[in-house]
Amino acid sequence: MDDLTPRRRLLDAFVLNLQRIDGTAPYRTTVGTMATLEPGQLDPERVEDGMAVYIDKQERPSDPALQRTHRLTTVAIVVKRKGGDVAEGSLDDVLDDIERAMDSRQPTWPASFGQPVYQSMEPLRAPAGADWIGALIRYTSNIPKLTR
Repeated sequence: MDDLTPRRRLLDAFVLNLQRIDGTAPYRTTVGTMATLEPGQLDPERVEDGMAVYIDKQERPSDPALQRTHRLTTVAIVVKRKGGDVAEGSLDDVLDDIERAMDSRQPTWPASFGQPVYQSMEPLRAPAGADWIGALIRYTSNIPKLTR
């Protein structure tokens, strides 16, 4: 029997897919090597580049066939990059890499988990004097309420 909750299994699958971003084609960056499940580890004073994955929220699925068995789960990916003259272009490369890493990866998701669907991206701006740039990306997936 699997001891991990469905939420944790989903997060682990996200991290495994994002770790594919290793700088080899078709990826432009190596930010996947710094993927974590702990957003607090993205302290901009100590981390030049990185991303963290966490559960943003859960709600009832809109599909009536899934309402008794699944939860619509929103996963957030926070990305931080070191600032500088080319920070915007560098962040755009990471966002493109994330979409590539997540696209058409259904075989990598646990059984009965829905393929994550891109929802949104919001830029994150550093406070005055801080030297980083970032983004918050959201995906949704229908995941089972219980692991059987």
